[in-house]
Amino acid sequence: MKERSLHKNINLAPEVKFLLHNMIMPSTRRNYDSARQSYESLCTIQKYKPYPASIESITHWLAELMHKVKPATAKAYLNSIRSYHLENGISTAILNDPRIDLVLRGGKRVHGEGERRIRLPLTYDILLRITRETRNDFDGLNVKTALCVAFAGFLRSGEFTWETWDATSSAHHLARQHVEFINGSVNLTLPASKTDPFRNGVVIHLAQTTSPLCPVKALTRLFQEYPRQKSEPLFTRTIGSFNRVYIVDKIKELLLQAGISTFGFSGHSIRKGAAVTAAANGISKENIKLLGRWKSDAIDVYINELSQAEYSHKLLSLNSQLHTISNPTTSQNTPPHHPYSTLPWLRQP
Repeated sequence: MKERSLHKNINLAPEVKFLLHNMIMPSTRRNYDSARQSYESLCTIQKYKPYPASIESITHWLAELMHKVKPATAKAYLNSIRSYHLENGISTAILNDPRIDLVLRGGKRVHGEGERRIRLPLTYDILLRITRETRNDFDGLNVKTALCVAFAGFLRSGEFTWETWDATSSAHHLARQHVEFINGSVNLTLPASKTDPFRNGVVIHLAQTTSPLCPVKALTRLFQEYPRQKSEPLFTRTIGSFNRVYIVDKIKELLLQAGISTFGFSGHSIRKGAAVTAAANGISKENIKLLGRWKSDAIDVYINELSQAEYSHKLLSLNSQLHTISNPTTSQNTPPHHPYSTLPWLRQP
């Protein structure tokens, strides 16, 4: 939904409406528009007045939503309605009604929380195997360099891919001009990112290493073999855009070539793989947050998954000891001893 229809009922200057429309990221705005249209559609069918929202319209909408999406997703959709109220000067008091949380809780009990989507990490070992499968040509070098840089920089897929490119694209997408070689290292400046909504630019420091996945060496080779104008995209391909779909398809193609199942791998696997690898190598949680630019404790999900895997392995090992015969050489004529006789706190005085 366009900006002018979003704020059509408020008496504000066009310049103000424009700024209100751009207060959130375009991707977030699109998601909000989609969720809000779903709510308005239900209101039309059920003859509710959509705004200001009522407890009847909101809870009815959530109940319908939870037949299709997880309760957590339905709760997130509420942000779109809250945002609309705030932007249009409408009270949000009804959205704080405790009955909304009760309905969501009921949705969890009735529908469950849904199966968690499996997102496997593209760890160092796996990345090393698949980058060996890249072709030694323009497209192959771009893919390999993108993977090395994304892994070392804990990049989100949207931070190094692009859908369309024009004269203004370098203002919000990685271009050649955002790479600075300094004394054997690289300063990579992200012009825009999820945690930098005001586009102040975030500098990511990439160190040179002896690893085959060294991002500095990969970038140096890319710049030397295929020089480009500073305003051109950092990563590209011969035909088509270097978008998220393309990089995910290439990752899966390389996984298959390396003999690895593609199940569970996605564009998020690179950033997750960097975090899991860092934790496995003993880097502290606080330093992982620093490297990955996490401002919340979302990193706990990745670290806890690694700890859970180790915990499960330990339990399996301990469980197997239940079936281990402690003294297999005991003669058949020897009377069996009490199973607790070796436990000092159970011995008879």
